[in-house]
Amino acid sequence: MKHLHHSGVVVLENVVDSTHLDAINSVMSLEARGIVKLPDEKFNFGRETGNINQSPPLKREFMYPDVWVNPFVLPVVSSMLGPEPVLHLATGNTTTRAGDRQPVHSDFGLPHPSFPFGFVVNIPLVDMTLENGALEVWPGSHTATTVHDQVAYQGQWGNLPPRAIVPAVLRSREAISPPARVVVRKGSVIIRDLRLWHAGHPNLTNEPRVMLAFVWQALWWKGTAHILLPLNIKDIFDSWEEEGPVKFRVAAKWVDGEVPRQLHGGEDTDLKSSDPAIFELFASV
Repeated sequence: MKHLHHSGVVVLENVVDSTHLDAINSVMSLEARGIVKLPDEKFNFGRETGNINQSPPLKREFMYPDVWVNPFVLPVVSSMLGPEPVLHLATGNTTTRAGDRQPVHSDFGLPHPSFPFGFVVNIPLVDMTLENGALEVWPGSHTATTVHDQVAYQGQWGNLPPRAIVPAVLRSREAISPPARVVVRKGSVIIRDLRLWHAGHPNLTNEPRVMLAFVWQALWWKGTAHILLPLNIKDIFDSWEEEGPVKFRVAAKWVDGEVPRQLHGGEDTDLKSSDPAIFELFASV
């Protein structure tokens, strides 16, 4: 926890069953090959990055607790955010063969606290290497950043991070704490502060590299985002909540029927607070 506070990112190794990841990857990697060929597909920071959002499969056979509500991850998240953290987003970040990287950005482009209010839990489905686009992170960048460090970036869409870090601010940060690449083995989990600066790098291989992304936010934040989930797996989530190592909540909207796969893991993916008082509190920060 001390390191997560200080650096904004930690890696837990060997905490997810690799056979579970293989099963999910067999579906998502095949699906990714088709998605990137769609003429109207939206890419994160442009088609030349090869970087798309892709939601995980929601059929019963793919609902693994060590992926969704990992018993090593949840106590960390709960300790950092307070009781009953809320899962607001379940999606995936997939990078396919491409030549360009993303600009450095934060996943939150609104005024926010200077203390933790949300974490992203990233789970690569394969070994994440320099060749297949290992994530770039800027350790400690979350500790003093504000929305004023960000500038509008052309070409973004919807609720994707529409802003990049101001180049002059990047140079100042790099002089004292340069970025690092997160090279990890399959079975690892990356926990990073929602405010942390980071960037996707190009995948130079011919195989899609899928990295799941689960966003947990503090209960007091009163987040707006919710996940569309099929009603026929609600019993799985109910059992997880009863048997989990810590109490948690899922901001779910239950759908009687199949959930369309291209909703990117949620109907509302805006991670802002629903409480005007909270927004006003940090608007001047």
